[in-house]
Amino acid sequence: MTEWLRGLPTSVRLAAMTSSTFLILMLFVGVVGYLQFSAGLRAPIDQSLVALAAAKAKAIEGGDVELDELLSTDLEIDSSSGITSSDLEGQILARDGTVLEATSGLQGRDGLVGGRRFVRVAAGVPVFGDAVIGGKTFRYAGVRVADGSGRVIAVTTPITSLAEAERALLAVFGPIALAGSVLAGLAGAWISRRALAPITQMAAEAEGIGAYDLSQRLPVPARRDEVRRLGSTLNRMLDRLEAAVQRERDFASEASHELRTPLAILRAEVELARAVVYEPVAREGLDSALEEIDRLTAVVEDLLLLARLDVGVALDRRQIVDLGALASTAALRFGTVAAKRKVTVTATGSATVNADPQAIERVLANLFDNALRHTPPGGTVGAIVEPGPQGATVVVRDTGPGVDRQSLASLFDRYTRAASRPGSAGLGLSIVAAVAATHGGSVRARNRPEGGLEITVELASGGG
Repeated sequence: MTEWLRGLPTSVRLAAMTSSTFLILMLFVGVVGYLQFSAGLRAPIDQSLVALAAAKAKAIEGGDVELDELLSTDLEIDSSSGITSSDLEGQILARDGTVLEATSGLQGRDGLVGGRRFVRVAAGVPVFGDAVIGGKTFRYAGVRVADGSGRVIAVTTPITSLAEAERALLAVFGPIALAGSVLAGLAGAWISRRALAPITQMAAEAEGIGAYDLSQRLPVPARRDEVRRLGSTLNRMLDRLEAAVQRERDFASEASHELRTPLAILRAEVELARAVVYEPVAREGLDSALEEIDRLTAVVEDLLLLARLDVGVALDRRQIVDLGALASTAALRFGTVAAKRKVTVTATGSATVNADPQAIERVLANLFDNALRHTPPGGTVGAIVEPGPQGATVVVRDTGPGVDRQSLASLFDRYTRAASRPGSAGLGLSIVAAVAATHGGSVRARNRPEGGLEITVELASGGG
């Protein structure tokens, strides 16, 4: 139950708390009011009954008097109590509480006064109480007969009208309390929604702040309260995060630029050394070194492209691009590596888009590299280029192990590698997603029913 309550929206919980508090308050006020109302109605009746009981107790001191006759003669009853002589009934109780005598209306009934009340009245303290007789409510008063006999006289009268008034009060107060609680809950919900509206707006704005675009800030209300402090604190946190991310971008860009020249020189020197070395083992080692240099160069190029995409300068060379031709070129480029691994690489289809050719080439290279890296010997990697409703679509399929379902959602995040597809730096597919976004498109991945991963890149013909 507690977990269920915690799962409710804050406004709903506040409304429930408001409604519950109001209902408890109304119940408390209702109980106190009901008791005061009931006591006020009974007070004149109790006074008259005690006076009557005391007078009749004095009348029977030291003797026996017929009780019916005693209650029907010489009555002085306060008119404000509403008691009439015809309504009166009575009992005379012995020292042990047994009924010695009773009027006709109480014949065969147990003693009206009993338990603690009988102890109190035996000590000389008048007592009062309600009794239900024949389905009707009666009010009684008990007084001790002061002749040493220990007898007690109890006088009673019906209070049907009083009980009806109490029931009428409950009938009116109950619905009012419930309706008031509902209204209090609705008012609490409205007030809490108004109070939480700035937080809701901040949450909506925060949803639109990307991990690599921290230039936006949360709206801060004008009033000086806790919500303003929260918004200001979060905005200062975003300032610090933006500064940290900018330092990361600057470092990646500068480091990538600094690494390009040494890598180019290193590759040239290794190629030069390979050209004059004829020993097979040495040439094989130099070939491996060239492959590693190419991998390092690809990572550096990825970092540079990401830095360009982050600052929005990746689309400065737009032109009409033949995706089919670029896909075929990429397939030929990876054909030699694929042949060594006994993997078949194909590219089919044709479509044109207005795009940055270098960025698209990088997308295709990363898609082929990712698919080839995870395709076992004897498998296939295929790219299909098709015109789309708003541009063009590139679909790359492999026959590898696919990706576990938990990793599909984060497959295109930076520096993310699926547990079932190790061996990458975690940049290739993030490059694909970033380039697709800057070209007004999108990217998605799914596991094929027959096995393998399928990545679909959609590009808009007009760009982003």
